[in-house]
Order: sequence, then C-alpha cells, then structure tokens
Amino acid sequence: MNIHITLQEVCSSTGLSREAVVEIVEHGIVEPQGEQPEQWLFDDQCLCLVQRARRLQRDLELNWQGIALVIELLEQRERLMAENEALLRRLQRFDPHEA
Repeated sequence: MNIHITLQEVCSSTGLSREAVVEIVEHGIVEPQGEQPEQWLFDDQCLCLVQRARRLQRDLELNWQGIALVIELLEQRERLMAENEALLRRLQRFDPHEA
C-alpha cells in the first residue's frame, strides 16, 4: 500500500522546515508528485529519503547539494553490490567452489 503525505506532514514527521524540504526537492533528492509545493505529495519512499538526507546532513554537516551526491553514490553502491551478488550466484551455478 502506497501512502501519500503532504509537505506539511513531511515537515512534521522529520522536524525539517518547509524551506529545507523545498531545497531537498530542488536538489533532486526526492521527487514528489505535484507541480507546486502546496500540491506536493510524498510517498513512503520519499519520506525515507528525506529522513536519510536529514540524518546525513546532521551527521556530516554537508549542504543539500553534497547530500544529494552522497545519496546518489550510496544508491549506486547498493546497485553494484546487488549486481555483484547476482553475478556471484550465476558463477556458482557453473562452479560451486568459486567465490
């Protein structure tokens, strides 16, 4: 089930200001549905990304542009790790002693 929440609810849930969430959207960290901030709807995946961005910003003290890059690199790392696991499974079919 996909839940959608408003900008106001994201702010309440994360403790971020409206301006901070707008910046997060402007940097492409999340892409809510809707054209204008008043119309934005965030799904549960967007909310998780906003929370992740907030933690990274707090812990690393980076600006939102830096956070966008960090998240992009972390997502790329996760994709590469999953691809590596799939390749290892395929390799093991041919030689169970490999890997």
